[in-house]
Amino acid sequence: MSSLPGDAIQNILCRLEVKDLLRYRCVSKPWCSLIDDPHFIKIHLQHSKETDSHLSLIRNDPELNAIDVDTLNSSIRLNPFDERDGVEIVACVDGLLILANFIGDMAIWNPSTKKYKKLLASDLNVNPFPDCIVEYGITGFGYDSVNDDYKLFRMIYYFGMDVLSFHKEIRLYSLKNNSWKKIGDFPYESYKTRENGIFVNGTLNWMVSGESTSYESIIIVGFDLATEEYRKISMPEKKDIYGKETFHTNMTHLGGWLCVVCVYSVNDTASRVGIWVMKEYGVKESWTKLAMVMPSGVTGPFDYLSPLVHFKNANQLLFDQSGDKFMLYDLKRNSAKSVTTISALNKCFDSFLCVRSLVKVCGGERGSNGKKAEENGNKRKKQGQQLGERKRVHDLGYFSVHWIQIGVVNGKRELKSQSHSPQVYAAGILVAMSLF
Repeated sequence: MSSLPGDAIQNILCRLEVKDLLRYRCVSKPWCSLIDDPHFIKIHLQHSKETDSHLSLIRNDPELNAIDVDTLNSSIRLNPFDERDGVEIVACVDGLLILANFIGDMAIWNPSTKKYKKLLASDLNVNPFPDCIVEYGITGFGYDSVNDDYKLFRMIYYFGMDVLSFHKEIRLYSLKNNSWKKIGDFPYESYKTRENGIFVNGTLNWMVSGESTSYESIIIVGFDLATEEYRKISMPEKKDIYGKETFHTNMTHLGGWLCVVCVYSVNDTASRVGIWVMKEYGVKESWTKLAMVMPSGVTGPFDYLSPLVHFKNANQLLFDQSGDKFMLYDLKRNSAKSVTTISALNKCFDSFLCVRSLVKVCGGERGSNGKKAEENGNKRKKQGQQLGERKRVHDLGYFSVHWIQIGVVNGKRELKSQSHSPQVYAAGILVAMSLF
């Protein structure tokens, strides 16, 4: 065991579940330092994204619950820090949820680590005139990779007693700096903006309707979190979208792409659902029709479909079907493969894909630049040497594990042990995985 270098141990640990990694922090001080290290947190997150692993669907129905994407067999009740005022999900990025209550308070919460940070509405109440009423408009949340920072976009309306007393501001919150700042105004009428911002490729994106309700009047407004500038993104071509049926559009993200969903209806029942993805962000010509899904004997009739996960290796899509079922769709065969219903699941029209991560909610802990980055790099190198040289894990006696079962379940490697000791079980996992 002592012969395993630090890099190998890191490569093994980055494949494990968050709940297990939190237990393994008590194996030794080097393990604790490694698991808490911002560099390892980023590697773990990236591996989960690339392999479509450690994914949950978070739903408000009406209480918060989570469904494991791998099994889709049950839901688990989540217990946020404070539900007295009721909470709803605003956004989810890299395992961090933005929650809001009805009075406007917001918080950043990692349900995997149970850590949170409250962002009180009072931080924004800089009233431009007396007796001002504050209301909140569109929001958005995403990761700025240039500055290694998570940012929250929030529109604020100020209404005074006088009819003419109206003011609108855009504020941007930096998790790294733990502060709000005022930024440039939204370039279009916000009341014609649909839903909250969709995070893709370092930008937040909103669908905005023009003066009419026609498809031609719809555009996408993108906001770059690094440059803090707006840009216009074109929708898919009208000729590709239009059909004989009535249809409506919405937008989401799918497999790292911007995604437009068109639901075509006849007599209020969906006749088909089209999925378009922008494979190269900002390039109109890169819009590609990924699927056109129709009701079948497998699916039965449905009101709508919303794509949740694109399993690129398996060439499959997972859909939310009508808010109470999940459909697995085979892109190669252009047909539904299965439909799953979870018992006691309420109908819910907002499911958020959440990768279970170690990402921290404290400012500046995801990573850093300059001298601090160099210091962290030296620290990681030293930790790797310690992990490779220490015999502590060997001395814990990994051979005392009752048994370790290694197998492949549904195409995924699975490790099981009867041991309840995190030290012994963790050591056993390392030995077992080193055999592959």
